[in-house]
Amino acid sequence: MSLKQVDDVKKKPENFLETVKLIAEKLQGKQYAVRGTSSLVIQNIDMNVDDIDIVCDKDTALMANKIFSESVKNKVVYSETDRFRSYFGSFLINGVDVEIYGDWQIKKKNGEWSNVYDASDDQRITVEIDGTEVCVTSVDTELEMFADMGRWNAFHKIKRELEKQQQGNLFS
Repeated sequence: MSLKQVDDVKKKPENFLETVKLIAEKLQGKQYAVRGTSSLVIQNIDMNVDDIDIVCDKDTALMANKIFSESVKNKVVYSETDRFRSYFGSFLINGVDVEIYGDWQIKKKNGEWSNVYDASDDQRITVEIDGTEVCVTSVDTELEMFADMGRWNAFHKIKRELEKQQQGNLFS
């Protein structure tokens, strides 16, 4: 991905790409992925980005307390609400809000918990940003997460953006 493509994103945090690369360097070799709108923007899907969300396994989430100790806003601990459960914590890295979700689950509208999202190999892909390998959730995983959350407007926007990309590829 080129800096130009991400620079075209209308709304994103300052230092966005630099922060993504820093997180990737610190978590290299661990089970993690950038997720949410950050993942989608990195994959050239037109979305706005407010923060950087990281999905990972429990061990990586808990390790983040040490890895990002200088940046902790809320230490990673097990947390459960009526909609989510995970090892959750928040950080301020390079001035960018970063949230970490370890072994994340979403309570679906039918009351059942989703599969565990932990950045396993079937949930992520690797992309390169200026020479840094970054793990991001696959678009299919993002669609599944948005569906589990009942965020249908975002789900359909992603689908529309994918269709635009496919149509563009037909004519190139």
